[in-house]
Amino acid sequence: MRRIIGVSLIGIGAFLVAAGVLVRFYVAPMLIGAPTDIYQVTRLQAENATYLDASSVTVRTGATVAATATARGDVKAAGDGTAVWDTTTVVQDLARGYTIDIQNARYAFDRRTGGLKDCCEAAVQGDKTVQMSGVGLFWPVEANKRDKRLFDTTTRQTWPAVFEGEERIDGRLTYRFVQHIPETKVAGDVPPLPAGLFGRPDGDPAVEAERHYRVDATYWIDPRTGAPVDQRRHLVTTLRPKEGPGSLVVADLNLRMTPESRKALRERSDDGAGKIQLLETVVPLTAAGAGLAAVIAGLLLTLPGGRRTSRRGTRRASS
Repeated sequence: MRRIIGVSLIGIGAFLVAAGVLVRFYVAPMLIGAPTDIYQVTRLQAENATYLDASSVTVRTGATVAATATARGDVKAAGDGTAVWDTTTVVQDLARGYTIDIQNARYAFDRRTGGLKDCCEAAVQGDKTVQMSGVGLFWPVEANKRDKRLFDTTTRQTWPAVFEGEERIDGRLTYRFVQHIPETKVAGDVPPLPAGLFGRPDGDPAVEAERHYRVDATYWIDPRTGAPVDQRRHLVTTLRPKEGPGSLVVADLNLRMTPESRKALRERSDDGAGKIQLLETVVPLTAAGAGLAAVIAGLLLTLPGGRRTSRRGTRRASS
């Protein structure tokens, strides 16, 4: 009977050890990654902002502008380690209720590394010919201090994000990355504008211009999950005539994430960190520890020395 129990314990123990290894090195990498069914709303807000009111062809200053981004996961399009997120960003003057801009993008990316993929009808403003690369909305789960390449939907290019150090945000350790996009001409039709807006005589013909864009952005990343928990973006959009001198700043927004959005991202990251710890540490170590204990107990019951000790104890008791 002791031998049967011992063999059973060894079998159970071996199974538990194998299960722990399987969870750590197979199940965890499969499960840890970007959710495919996400629904997330984040808001950045700029005070004392400047923008061009296209409805009245007037440059507004001193405005409070909000950029509200909504991300929705397309579960049906996801698969093979790929997540697909549709995003919409609405930029509004809060006081006037005026919509300044609406931006749409569809991202397909690796659920663990965040690397963008050209599949699943990924597009920027409906343009499916845009070649996406680098990292988009979702950062790599395995956070590190190496510089990243981030895709920017406005310029439709990938730009470096440089690691600049560690910093505590809301009491949590984060990695700070800074991205600088120099002034770059961007696609998009610009209607002819009054010459006076460019400092020219009002009687001059309407000016045909091109749009230029630059941005300085800072991202704070939770090293436990690779998730952004805060960001700031200072973007400037300028119109420059195709011919002749002059320029017109049509957007100057120093956007900061609202406290509510920071709190929501922090809570989401805390939840993700707990799940990662459970899959990568708690479950594997618990299973492996219990398995090793069962194997040792089984060996003690089945080894010859253990049986002899048992028999001697029985004879002494009977005498």
